[in-house]
Amino acid sequence: MATAGPATRKTVVIHVDAKGAVESTEPKVFEISKSNQEEVIWRVDSKQAVYFTVEFKGASPFYESQFSTDFPVSGLVRRSVLADPLKKYEYTVRAGGKTLDPGGVVHH
Repeated sequence: MATAGPATRKTVVIHVDAKGAVESTEPKVFEISKSNQEEVIWRVDSKQAVYFTVEFKGASPFYESQFSTDFPVSGLVRRSVLADPLKKYEYTVRAGGKTLDPGGVVHH
């Protein structure tokens, strides 16, 4: 049963080097619950101003497929997406001229 109230945000931290280039994400694969109305927020771990983009490859589990420093919150999982812990959604993070390809999973 879905819970009432605002969505809960899971943070994906984008680690960057001294030049602002993406090095890794934590967690490497986000896991969110559709029934708990969870969403993802991406943020950079640096105090320096680093612009990043996030773009899902193929299908996105969310209503949008692109996110950025300006719009870092995923919103809720699309109604048509079925929870499946074995399905990994691939996406690309870009920052400082480098890319990284982590992923995400939607649970019930």
